Amino acid sequence: MAAFYTVIQFVPDPVADERVNAGVIVFDGERVRARFIENWGRLQRFGNKDVGFLRNFAREFLDRCQDSVPEGRVTEQTIRDMASTWSSLIQLTPPRGSLLDLDALLRDAEDRFLANDRRTGTRPFTKHHMKKFAIEAARLAFVQRGGPEARRLVRRDFAITGEVEEHPFSLAIANGRPFVAAEVFSFVGADVKSQEKDVRATAWAFDDVRKRHRDMALAALVLRGEEPTPAFEDAQKVFGSLDVEVVLKDSVDEWADRVAGRVLKEV
Repeated sequence: MAAFYTVIQFVPDPVADERVNAGVIVFDGERVRARFIENWGRLQRFGNKDVGFLRNFAREFLDRCQDSVPEGRVTEQTIRDMASTWSSLIQLTPPRGSLLDLDALLRDAEDRFLANDRRTGTRPFTKHHMKKFAIEAARLAFVQRGGPEARRLVRRDFAITGEVEEHPFSLAIANGRPFVAAEVFSFVGADVKSQEKDVRATAWAFDDVRKRHRDMALAALVLRGEEPTPAFEDAQKVFGSLDVEVVLKDSVDEWADRVAGRVLKEV
């Protein structure tokens, strides 16, 4: 049975459209499950307003997800209606499908979208984590748009020849020729020198392959953390000068869907 997820976002100023993740919902045709953050103080500081209404919403929503609730139980249609119509302080992202079963999808969504709520020692802020779910997002996007066979276009640790030398990329979309090359980065943690080294090395790789494949799309898939660091801001400038798209963690699914839609029209 197909499973889907959506992210619950707190939008303290809908006009400014600044938002922060407050929870995740997963559902299939029969069940709805959800997780909310525990550090409500962080949301209150973000919005500079009381979030008691959000905590009440979370409690009520979780109660209505219980299988034993006779009336008023949350259903798949409830979630889809909320996602399409809610446009105030609480908003839901458009539901997206997954190849995972419901329980695994809930764990995955919590890791991906509520990681900032975890204690520092338990956060999966690593390049390995980013690489794993970027590849999964790309595979899912291509399968959803092109069927199971389209999965083969998503390549992991794929080498692309540049004007001067060959460069390995964590993620590529290729079918005889490369359409997209992407590398993952983490700007969370104290190892700033290592972060800067990664940026310089990958900037050279991006520039070199672009000289040989001028129509190829390039992307930097980034774990940024709660606040941008000087290293991240410098990387944005470097990649921007090379026409490399910088994609933050929460936007990887949308990026993968756009890439799949474009590439599958060309193959």
